[in-house]
Amino acid sequence: MTDRRYTALVLAASRGNLDPLAQAGGVSHKTFIDVAGVPMLERVVRSVVESGRIGRVVISIEEDSADEAKRILSGIDGAAEFIFVRSRDNIGTSVIAAADPAWLPMIITTGDNALHTAELVRNFCDSLDRVTADAALGVTRAELILEKYPDGQRAFHRFADGAFSSCNLYAFLSAAAIGGARIFNSGGQFGKKPKRLIGAFGLLAFLLYKSRLAKLETFLRFLSRGLGITVAPVYIPFAEGPIDVDRMQDWKLAEEIIARREAA
Repeated sequence: MTDRRYTALVLAASRGNLDPLAQAGGVSHKTFIDVAGVPMLERVVRSVVESGRIGRVVISIEEDSADEAKRILSGIDGAAEFIFVRSRDNIGTSVIAAADPAWLPMIITTGDNALHTAELVRNFCDSLDRVTADAALGVTRAELILEKYPDGQRAFHRFADGAFSSCNLYAFLSAAAIGGARIFNSGGQFGKKPKRLIGAFGLLAFLLYKSRLAKLETFLRFLSRGLGITVAPVYIPFAEGPIDVDRMQDWKLAEEIIARREAA
């Protein structure tokens, strides 16, 4: 057991009321929509706070949405201590702006991870305690997801040792890792848009990825050399880990899953 505490950085920027989900929910910001009666941003922040592994919460959001976010989060224990940082033009620059080296080690989650639970976040942090790399990313095996949600349309990363889906959970464990966030300047989502790998890592990385000849950990070691840091995978044993609320069908699915949880 360890008493190590992590900073939790919640990336909550949105396209404002231009976002289809915000429009459908009648709110000014995507992360403010209600998912089974609770604003999505509140669900995400509660999951990190109630994990018992977080010592500081930092929320990256547009400046003109910060006051509403503070109101939504006001009922969470410790809300008065939450730190709000203005989001930037893209994910990479937003992370770099909010990742103060003094706040490491840090986990990074997103404001649309409405299905993440305190148990999932605690599992991730407990696994990080044993990681010696500079950075880490959370992934779930495809078979675990498809066993529970066979009709789910997830974007899988396919390697020689299987297929995986990103859980939108990352970690910076050393100051050197912060600069690695630049790979998200193009927006990330490499599973859905693998050609972005070319801009982030080069053509060879893209060809290796598409070949499916390398195992996941081997591929990450290859990318690590290009970033100048070490990156390790953390295997998350929760089928809901990769399901974020980015589309109308995701919103409906999230509400169904939470309804089943509460009924149980």
